[in-house]
Amino acid sequence: MSEPNPMSCQEAIERLWAYIDAELPGDEVDALKTHLEVCSACYPHYDFQKALCQFLRNQPQRCAPPELRRRIFLRLLAEERSEAES
Repeated sequence: MSEPNPMSCQEAIERLWAYIDAELPGDEVDALKTHLEVCSACYPHYDFQKALCQFLRNQPQRCAPPELRRRIFLRLLAEERSEAES
């Protein structure tokens, strides 16, 4: 049986958020963990993103200003209409 291809740095970086959020499929979790254990270039990215998530979780939640919520809502509606027309 051949060994699976090792994960590239680009693949590892692209999957970090999913890994931190526990949304990565099991087979990719193992490959990413292995990559992070040996890659001195990618581990700092993981370490930073994990620390950022922990920092944000510890911040008090605030509501977005009404104007920002309205703009986001209108943008989502426009995207939904665009997808429906496609």
